[in-house]
Amino acid sequence: MISFYIARHGETLLNSLNRAQGWSDSPLTDNGKRTSEELGIKLKDIVFSAAYTSDMLRAVQTAKLILSASGNNDIIPQKDVRLREWCLGSMEAEYNSTFIASVSDWLGGITSFAELNKRLPDVAMAIYEHDTTGMAEPFTDISNRLKNALVDIAHNTPLNDNSNILVVTHAFVIKTLFYLFAPEKLYTMSKLNNAIFLKLLYDGNSFVFEKT
Repeated sequence: MISFYIARHGETLLNSLNRAQGWSDSPLTDNGKRTSEELGIKLKDIVFSAAYTSDMLRAVQTAKLILSASGNNDIIPQKDVRLREWCLGSMEAEYNSTFIASVSDWLGGITSFAELNKRLPDVAMAIYEHDTTGMAEPFTDISNRLKNALVDIAHNTPLNDNSNILVVTHAFVIKTLFYLFAPEKLYTMSKLNNAIFLKLLYDGNSFVFEKT
């Protein structure tokens, strides 16, 4: 069994300014660094065999802080572009309120996080269809790159070692994983806080989120 500890990065400058952040990047704030270290302390009893992050600065910074605070200083995080956040296209770095209002309008007036989560593929398609940069991705492309990344990581890890793997990524990525492997949990979820983690188990055939 492989245990993936899937963490969201710590608070960033753009987070603190309430701006949408996909492929746009910004460094961790002091608060983001502190909460990343606190998450590492929570995981201090976990011995990681490897760590993977998206190639975004905020994810790499978070991973290093978690590994240091948890006592896994010998692990060097490996960057994988497939673990990147959704690209928000022309909505990148827009105010969150404007971003949410635009998506809601495109989808016919969605008013709750629960409804947005239930329609996650539609949200991705709306962003993709209204993007003027040509960089946003449809949901199938996003979900495929994420599944392929996790499967490849798992296949590089011996199953019989009960390995623990740290993966530091992003909010929409984590919601996508819930949509794929535990949609019933996603439907009751609101905002994903910075510097939190969830445990995803892989037995060689399927991925299952550990019950909390």
